[in-house]
Amino acid sequence: MISIREIDPADLALFDEWYDAFRAGAVAGRSAALVIGREALGYSMRNPSPVKARIAVGAFENDRVLGALLYEYRLTDNLDTVEVEIDVPPEHRRRGIGTALWQWAATRTAQLGRTIVQTELGVPSEPWPGAIFAERLGFVTEHVEEQLVVPLPFDEVRLEELRESAGRLDGYRLTSWAGVCPPEHVQAYADLHTAMDQDVPTGGMTREVVPWTLEKLEANEVRLNRNYLALVTMAHTDVGQPAGYTLMYLPRADAEHAQQDDTLVLREHRGHNLGTHLKLANLDQLAHHRTTQRFLHTWTALTNAPMRKVNAHFGFHPVEQHRELELRLPSLCPANRG
Repeated sequence: MISIREIDPADLALFDEWYDAFRAGAVAGRSAALVIGREALGYSMRNPSPVKARIAVGAFENDRVLGALLYEYRLTDNLDTVEVEIDVPPEHRRRGIGTALWQWAATRTAQLGRTIVQTELGVPSEPWPGAIFAERLGFVTEHVEEQLVVPLPFDEVRLEELRESAGRLDGYRLTSWAGVCPPEHVQAYADLHTAMDQDVPTGGMTREVVPWTLEKLEANEVRLNRNYLALVTMAHTDVGQPAGYTLMYLPRADAEHAQQDDTLVLREHRGHNLGTHLKLANLDQLAHHRTTQRFLHTWTALTNAPMRKVNAHFGFHPVEQHRELELRLPSLCPANRG
């Protein structure tokens, strides 16, 4: 008989068993799956954030973990939503394990007084088991991105061609750093994060955009720096106004994979090849700080034609769809806003 219960992340042996099921279900059938590392996920759960709750839930049979649920919700904003990820290794599927984990999630969501459940899926091909399962539960795809990968190290001939085609960077200067943001750039960096959240395509997903304060940025960077090395390049005008930035994460416990995260050029500064210049400068940082990475991953909305064009020039190729889905549940009790 299958039973569902929460995992104590301080029980390291049990957490490891849960994580093994979580990862096995997440990577099955996917050639380019990028899954949060054991150390990073465990650290975040054993050191809870003041702004986000993260709960590990396992499906058990005779004290053996057969499936995993990662259940998350914001504590200070987006108070109507929760995020779920259900992963069942292939050898344990079609036994009702995913459904049992979903029932736990739906019950907890009702107890919290929340009504919107969100999830993300990597879909390398059709039909895809996770997509079929989500559709059966009633989830609707609200936003689609491509996950793209380029092998590392970068081809030097391509990089030189990109530098030549980008031309001179007139009217702007670039500043790069590794790790947490230098104090002199914190305000501009926070403002650019806010602009990124307002500008990035999200389709029909329900999102409350919360401005990045200095306190929020600094707290976020301290937590991330424990498990990721951030590589950042920021663009300023010659008179010092911020114009854009690009951000890459290197997982400290993963020597093979790098993650190209945000790239933003403010609207009034577009048309000067700033996106290309930012990415080239950050690749120089990557070559300086790490030489073991074999793959660089990024995600771009299907509606973001300019960034898709830039990524194609850099040699990125699509490996799967990244889908964001949403399900609205009936409101059964007042929301807990504590």
